[in-house]
Amino acid sequence: MVLVYAVIFLIVLALLLRRDLSAIGRISYRGGWRLAAIVAGLFILQAIMVIYAPGQTAFQMALLILSQIALIFLLLLNHHVPGAKLFALGIILNTTVMAANGGWMPVTPETHHFVHPDRAVSVQARPLGSKGIILPRTEIRLWILSDIIRVTLPWRRYAISIGDLLLILGTARFIFQPASRREKPLPGQSDTTEPQAASKERGS
Repeated sequence: MVLVYAVIFLIVLALLLRRDLSAIGRISYRGGWRLAAIVAGLFILQAIMVIYAPGQTAFQMALLILSQIALIFLLLLNHHVPGAKLFALGIILNTTVMAANGGWMPVTPETHHFVHPDRAVSVQARPLGSKGIILPRTEIRLWILSDIIRVTLPWRRYAISIGDLLLILGTARFIFQPASRREKPLPGQSDTTEPQAASKERGS
């Protein structure tokens, strides 16, 4: 949810700064709508399984990892898009720590209590509707990549990872770099202004 709030904030900020957000639609994307639809379908299925299916089944864990890998492939295919490399690195870091801890994002009992002070903490449990698993600090592999960054918003508390921070930075670059006020050739497009100007000069 922090990423969603960050995207909303960045879009509003871009509008306040009078950036041209329509420039994002003029970027050349690779892979086509079919690949994008497959990745989106995997994430929809992942969301359904995580929200409505309790426990920690092998199918859930495999689906989580597969959807992340598919998204990484799509991002690397579009590495020329502003922010794609940062976004891919963030997904890779999150996927790495999840794979190292059984397919779920590890959270310490202390961090879980910070986010949900009114809920009971049960070690080795996966809270319903969450992609995290509660583990003691000593049992978490690659702890530095887990949800260790505590964020307090006016309406709720959250815990995010270093990978999540890279996702936010990648999103910011995706929104602001193409929408710059300066007229620059967009990624995947050639700058035809100078050749046209040169041809006009030769013609005159």
